[in-house]
Amino acid sequence: MNNQDYIPQSDGKFLEWVKILFTYVDAHASAWNINPNEVALVETLIAAYDAAYAKSEDPNRGRADVIAKDEARDTLKHAVRQFVKEHLTYNSAVTDEDRRHMGLPVHDTKPTPAPPITDMPIGEVDFSVHQRHTLRVKAGKLTGKAKPEHAKGFEVWRKVGGDPPATDSDWVYAGFSSRSPMVIDYPLEDVGKTVYYRFRWMNTRNLPGPWSESIISAVIA
Repeated sequence: MNNQDYIPQSDGKFLEWVKILFTYVDAHASAWNINPNEVALVETLIAAYDAAYAKSEDPNRGRADVIAKDEARDTLKHAVRQFVKEHLTYNSAVTDEDRRHMGLPVHDTKPTPAPPITDMPIGEVDFSVHQRHTLRVKAGKLTGKAKPEHAKGFEVWRKVGGDPPATDSDWVYAGFSSRSPMVIDYPLEDVGKTVYYRFRWMNTRNLPGPWSESIISAVIA
């Protein structure tokens, strides 16, 4: 849905629009199960605003005529917004094509899926604390941002000890974090081993992005 106000701002365009709107509503009120008395009430306000607007456009108008026009416009706008909200916005009998004819916004009833993430994260490891690795992950291409748009967090995969990973099967899932940093503590028996890490973003649909471009490593102090 477009967040821009659907009601025209200028007095003349508002009058023209609201007349078209309620001509259409009047012709379809029965099919849309709208009480004709409620339609007639707004049409009375349209007529009052039409008359007040005409007086305010007269070269011999007075200040009182302009004030009366403004008051009639504000009253009508309030009534129109209320009518649209109660009878047209979520009325299942009113089609999107009807709303376009009336100059009303069309609501998107299906949420837009989060797009896949193409950013490759950049990671670093702080191993200054005994038996602890503090992993900091940030967006690679989006300088200055903690994570890309639509990313809910990042996954950490690792290999503890031995040679660097040679195949995907060497990697073991180490956890997920919605924010950086992520802290991993190691048991005493792992002290002195090298841990290899790689990362990837996960979007809000739990779909992974590409792996970090570089594998990073750090010794368990």
